[in-house]
Amino acid sequence: MEQPKGEESVLAQTGYFDHVASVFRARQHPIILVEEYAMRWMGLAVVSSENIDFLIKDDQLDHIVADLLATGQYERIPQDISYRFCDPFVHFWSESLYMLTVADPKVEVPDLVAWNDNLMEDRFDPAATDVMSISYKSKLAIGCRLLPKILAQSAESNYPVYVPSVPRLVDALLNQVIYRQAHLETYNYVSILDTLPSYHLTNLIRYLHLEKPHQREKLIPELAERNRADMETRMNRYKRKPVLSLNHFASSSSQR
Repeated sequence: MEQPKGEESVLAQTGYFDHVASVFRARQHPIILVEEYAMRWMGLAVVSSENIDFLIKDDQLDHIVADLLATGQYERIPQDISYRFCDPFVHFWSESLYMLTVADPKVEVPDLVAWNDNLMEDRFDPAATDVMSISYKSKLAIGCRLLPKILAQSAESNYPVYVPSVPRLVDALLNQVIYRQAHLETYNYVSILDTLPSYHLTNLIRYLHLEKPHQREKLIPELAERNRADMETRMNRYKRKPVLSLNHFASSSSQR
């Protein structure tokens, strides 16, 4: 769904999301982000475009879409699953399509938009002797700006927003990969949707350092048993690029 052409940007003032939040509130349905907007709250330094993605209960999808259309602020645009980045502004994923349920564990976040990426689920903070903390609290403590100046909801609206927990998102992405490999007639290598789950999994490993023992031992036991070996294989296959400091170059130069 997208805002009608010719309208002012919906991002122009604080509370631009209030009318959508009111629909979720009326349906007693939680607001759960998925895809890039969620991942920026999960510690991934990914770019979020104007595609805002939400997870919706299977039996509520048609009702929520109808309620939003009734506001007169949106048009319904047919989805072409071959072109993810041409999707409309508001994108709804049913539970069965995303392979994740609304009832699954989730983490509350302060806004739709993370101005700078950070990790709200701090138990998966990869902080170690060689890795800086990326948690919300740590970044806030060093003065990093995490919220945009223009907030999605006004103080009067203030309906909670969530993202999936790290283990549940990993499970969902692994399940998507398995399903799409089994349905190549729909999800083929021409389609960006075929590669997105694997791309997201690689980013989760990269930014959360999931291949490292202290992260691996937290994640693997919380995955569905059928997915553990697959994720282990992905983590074992991941090769991290070496990080060299300026001191390294200075030391190398002095030895010449």
